[in-house]
Amino acid sequence: MRDIKIFQARIMRGVILLLFGVIVVELFVLQILKHEHYKGQSLQNRQVQIRVKPPRGRILDREGYVLADNVYIADITLPRSSLGTDGPDSTLARLMDWFNLPVDETLERLRDQKASGRPRLTLVANADMPRIAAVEERRRELPGARVEARARRRYTEGELFAHIIGYVGEVRPEEVGDEDDHTAYHPGDTVGREGLEASWEGDLRGEPGLFLKEVNAVGRVVGRRDVPLRPVISGQDVTLTLSRTLQDSLSSAMADRQGAAVALALPSGEVLAAISNPAYDPNLFTTGISSRDWQRLLDDPRHPFLNRIIQATYPPGSPYKIVTSLAGLEAAVVGKWTHFDPCFGAYQFGNRAFRCWKRSGHGELDHAGGLVHSCDVFYYQLGLRLELEQLRDMAHLLGLGQSTGSPFSAEVSGNIPDTAWYDDHYGPGKWTRGVMLNNAIGQGEILVTPLQMAVMTARVALNDGHLKPRFRIREDEAIPDPVRPLPIDVENLEWLRHAMTRVVDMGTGTRAKLEAIEVAGKTGTAENPHGEDHAWFVCFAPASSPTVAFVVILEHGGHGGAVAAPVAARWLTAYFNWCDRSSGGES
Repeated sequence: MRDIKIFQARIMRGVILLLFGVIVVELFVLQILKHEHYKGQSLQNRQVQIRVKPPRGRILDREGYVLADNVYIADITLPRSSLGTDGPDSTLARLMDWFNLPVDETLERLRDQKASGRPRLTLVANADMPRIAAVEERRRELPGARVEARARRRYTEGELFAHIIGYVGEVRPEEVGDEDDHTAYHPGDTVGREGLEASWEGDLRGEPGLFLKEVNAVGRVVGRRDVPLRPVISGQDVTLTLSRTLQDSLSSAMADRQGAAVALALPSGEVLAAISNPAYDPNLFTTGISSRDWQRLLDDPRHPFLNRIIQATYPPGSPYKIVTSLAGLEAAVVGKWTHFDPCFGAYQFGNRAFRCWKRSGHGELDHAGGLVHSCDVFYYQLGLRLELEQLRDMAHLLGLGQSTGSPFSAEVSGNIPDTAWYDDHYGPGKWTRGVMLNNAIGQGEILVTPLQMAVMTARVALNDGHLKPRFRIREDEAIPDPVRPLPIDVENLEWLRHAMTRVVDMGTGTRAKLEAIEVAGKTGTAENPHGEDHAWFVCFAPASSPTVAFVVILEHGGHGGAVAAPVAARWLTAYFNWCDRSSGGES
């Protein structure tokens, strides 16, 4: 009996030792061998990785005035689960009732957000204080609801720079990248949609950061300190070459008239001001434009979304006579003082009379007089002495019919037709040299953009064949590129510039004349098959040592000399006053 008890006691001690050994081994495994593994799991239970969006870089004018920045607003958000297949949960239903939100429209908007992959649904964007207070004070009654701060893009000048700066919008599903790639676009991120916001997205966007935050069981942040895993890198600020002062002056000079205008600083090619009318307010897109406002803009017959500076194409009209004159002089088919048949108001070609803009005619004019008074009959005769390819080559040299090298991906090239173009569109032998009459005066199938016309004017003013428009000030561009002369006889260019000066002094452009500064320019009236003619004026000043080139087109404006030239005069006056102020009174 005693031996049995001793045996049982030994078994019990063995069992106890075995259990103790198992516990020791488990503790060793837990605390030593798998310490890091279980530590990570523990952290995951109370810490979450939060991706932090970077503040977008600001956009400034050349004088440092802020044109686009970020302001912080509060959104009221809900988890995705708040909107299920059976409809809204109690929190969502309660909030829609409290805030008096239209149920069908709100649910449709939230379904779209959910379909786009957003991690949380925005019930109220840019919420006001009463709504914020309602959520914060009744948090216990609203499980899952949050008030979240976020940056919203703000455009301080509204419509004034709309087509240049553009706007931002939420990323589309096809733009969303890998969820594990913190630098890729995630649902709810914003991206540049138009203008320079889109062109310089890589610089303005910055890089998101990644942080560990301590949360409680319902996901509310309770920790006081975040653990940084990757730093937030703010977007770069961008300084434009444009001046808010000059842009505002240009807007005032154009008033509300439909069209576009561009001013380039010389010799740098920096864009000082650029307007496309009508415009839109880009702030409408920063919190989500309403369907009503969106449809209103789409239905506007004036097309406010069209960036007329680089997207609209027009016949250049009489300013194209600059191209025709230079092509004729370079081809030696006309001299500086050549006389053709007098102008009696029309030129007969075959069985058709091609009219001059002056029905009574100009009489006999030499080459300079033909340009100064913009005589169409003179240029009809000159055009017949040229080939299409000669006109095309000169137009391309001056920057027409091709990209200007601007940062806008939506820029169009226009059209400078040649023999191949007419053969392709009408068939070989199915068109006549009569096309040269229209081409010579900038009509027919020729199409250009206002920015191209500004480049043409600047290249003529400077004799710089590589001048391009610049929209951004960079430290590495502080010294302008050297002038690369056009492959054009300098005497021909000097003759042309002198003739353009006479256009303003005594010709069709006298309404652009300034008191103390000599202006060289060219008026134009471009035929418009859809209504009244478009009014052009191109110029540079001072004529002898140009510092600025300016171009304006007013759609359905009529005669360039009567309508567009005064716009140039008003803006040039503001420009030279601005120069005086900038230089402390020294001109």
